Amino acid sequence: MLHRSAAALATAFHAARRGQRVLLASAGPSHLIGALLGQNLSSRPLELEANLAAIEIDPTEEISARWELLRPALRNGLTSRLRDISSDELPSFPGMDAISALIVGERARETGNFDLLVLDGPTPDSLIRGLALSDATRWLLRLVFGLDRGPGRSRTSQDAALIPSALISTSTVAPLQDLRAEFEGYRARLDASTGTRVRLVTSPEELRLPTIQSDLSILGLYGLAVDELIVPGEPTDVSFETRQIFGHEGGHARPTLRIEPLFSTPTDRDAWALRGAILYRDGDINTPPAHTTTTAERELRLAIPFLNAKALDIAVANEEVVVRLGQVRRHMLLSGLSEGGRLRARVEGEVLRLWVE
Repeated sequence: MLHRSAAALATAFHAARRGQRVLLASAGPSHLIGALLGQNLSSRPLELEANLAAIEIDPTEEISARWELLRPALRNGLTSRLRDISSDELPSFPGMDAISALIVGERARETGNFDLLVLDGPTPDSLIRGLALSDATRWLLRLVFGLDRGPGRSRTSQDAALIPSALISTSTVAPLQDLRAEFEGYRARLDASTGTRVRLVTSPEELRLPTIQSDLSILGLYGLAVDELIVPGEPTDVSFETRQIFGHEGGHARPTLRIEPLFSTPTDRDAWALRGAILYRDGDINTPPAHTTTTAERELRLAIPFLNAKALDIAVANEEVVVRLGQVRRHMLLSGLSEGGRLRARVEGEVLRLWVE
């Protein structure tokens, strides 16, 4: 965790010194950015220097504020009862660190004041749970109200709904549909095609464990590009066999393995900028990875590191493609399925290709 925060801090200062307007956001739950910088940070952005501001995200505060904006729209029908739930009553839920970080990122984008958002965290587990939340919301709304991912309701969804659509007014379900669409919009902004990059910081000991490979596979399933694995230490700390596992031969979609010292002692801004220059060899931090997610109207390609084709389970349910990889499922739309098209799937190295014909 300490090295992760140090990498984020060095990244932000390096990018800012190279002319990008950067927002550095700590997504918790433990906020170390301020301590490493010797600066008190809060949930309001603080300008550290030209081109760089920093914020500590309070997930409860962000989720509560978003709920208060939604409540006035819950006026009629079944959803009106939800209006009585105050923001103080909202529970903590898995993935809220990631969701609150995405809310902050969207707000920063809308201001037009920043070119780059650098997130310290969330952890891979929290990020994965946040990515899965929109699927869970979509499933629940379709199960109860027959709402599709699109603007309307298909006959299949209406027939399967627990509450007949004839009993539900548009004003009743519109706020819930908007909330569902908002969650999916947040997740879509993390797709590799938008320029989002994930860099995992791990120790030499953790690198040898299967957890890292599993996290990389799941993030790839959700369309995120992990372009670097940063391992603080010396090359001799990582065995030759481990370095070969993370090679790029044979159509692998695996991230670049970077093994080098990463200083994490508190220091001043100039020193953090210098550490960032060393970390990125004084180059651009936005170099795209060799493999990214690509989409077309009727086709989807997912770069999934360490993809095991035998662990995949692909099916069509309620006009969606459902891909299961281990304990994780992702639901996706492909144009043409609702019109009776036939789903095709192929594994090409560590790339999963899905298309409709």
